[in-house]
Amino acid sequence: MISTAQFTVEQLTSSCGAIVHGVNVSQPQTPEQVAFIRRALLDHGVIFFRGQEFTTQQHWDFGKQFGIPLKDEASGTPENTAADVQAADLGPTRNSTAVWHADTTSLTRPPWGATLRPMKLPDVGGDTCFSSAQAAYEALSEPWQRMLDGLTAVHHVDALMERMGDFGPVYAESFLSNNPPSEVHPVVLTHPETGRKAIYVNEAFTTRIVELEPAESKAVLQMLFRHMESPRFTLRWRWTLGDMVFWDNRSVQHYAVPDYESGRVMERIVFLGIRPGGEGADTAADKAMAAA
Repeated sequence: MISTAQFTVEQLTSSCGAIVHGVNVSQPQTPEQVAFIRRALLDHGVIFFRGQEFTTQQHWDFGKQFGIPLKDEASGTPENTAADVQAADLGPTRNSTAVWHADTTSLTRPPWGATLRPMKLPDVGGDTCFSSAQAAYEALSEPWQRMLDGLTAVHHVDALMERMGDFGPVYAESFLSNNPPSEVHPVVLTHPETGRKAIYVNEAFTTRIVELEPAESKAVLQMLFRHMESPRFTLRWRWTLGDMVFWDNRSVQHYAVPDYESGRVMERIVFLGIRPGGEGADTAADKAMAAA
């Protein structure tokens, strides 16, 4: 464990995940506490807080200490008030996120991270799994790493729409009114704060590798998707009321287990990111995020 006078970090696996003890999400954090929590996030990719009691406003205030919250990913509009944070019953769309993914990587500037907490839980099921995309990259052989470095991939929203079923057209109407359907990002992302490299393709959004022939692209992507699933990179979190998770969308992927029918209501905040690879950080928000 790593400790300060206030906080203790309990590492969960060798690849990702830690519980940070001693944090009170409902209260403002000192600059030193913010720096400690952010360091834990960078070191472990995903961190958990237990036994929390806080309002939506306090959730939003906590998030504001670490980045620029978004009203929603589709619009890319910064939130003005905590009223913009909404809890959603994920039961009807539970199969749409039952693949390993980073959030909305079809955006030009995907969120750099997110916080999530349960408002209501089913009696059984509804766990969330996390996998370290950095550990997965580092486990690849050197020839694979050399091949992947410098390649780019298309991330498209259509696959997500299809998995959402009847809710897909509703989401598409909102999403496509503010964003192009696809974006091209590096296959290997160098983390702008730590310098560690991570696999940056995912089964929810990535459709092809630009520089490869179609058959080659399909084979490489399927290998990487299955590689991300290895238990040596992953952990499974069983939710209890009072939990909150904070993950780095650049260094871990996640999988929401759809083994429930309904009753899983979650409240999430996502944070404005920059273009993966650091290109195009030319707005005030981009520069602020890059310097954070």
